[in-house]
Amino acid sequence: MQTSQDIEAALTKRAAFAGVAVMVLTTVHHAIGAVVYSTPWRLHIALLSVPTIAVILGALAVHRRRAGAPAGRAAFAVLAAALALVPIAWIGAYEGVYNHVLKDALYFLAPGSPAFVRLFPPSVYEAPDSALFEITGVLQVVPAWVAAAALARRLRVGRPRTASPGGAVAAGSPQRMGSIR
Repeated sequence: MQTSQDIEAALTKRAAFAGVAVMVLTTVHHAIGAVVYSTPWRLHIALLSVPTIAVILGALAVHRRRAGAPAGRAAFAVLAAALALVPIAWIGAYEGVYNHVLKDALYFLAPGSPAFVRLFPPSVYEAPDSALFEITGVLQVVPAWVAAAALARRLRVGRPRTASPGGAVAAGSPQRMGSIR
């Protein structure tokens, strides 16, 4: 039987590795865009990806070694913040969902619509004319979703449990599951 600590560790690892996958995929995606659109400035994403991956993996390593100690809890806080801000919100939600899923949906379902032009002005956005670029852009959403789901579940599982009124221990609590905290 898995303990709550085992579940927390597995969810933390899944969230971290999915976050790293987002950063690797977005780097590949931007490199493709740099080549396809002759825009080498797109490679700037490496300046974000490399440090983000380092923070994620470094925080994961410290958290795993010192999980119950203050340093481990602080490392988890850094890990959760880094995941939430960069791979999940910035890359997954903004870059993946807005810049690619929504753009592609509007382009193919309502070509030339005022909403498309207003949300994705041609002076800033490329029309979807490279399948590889658009597919890798949309795919960023998948590991970002995995990271978000694992992180959200990890935060729920890792929440301190309290006894309910009347002294009964809540279902799923460490005391109920037989683990010792």
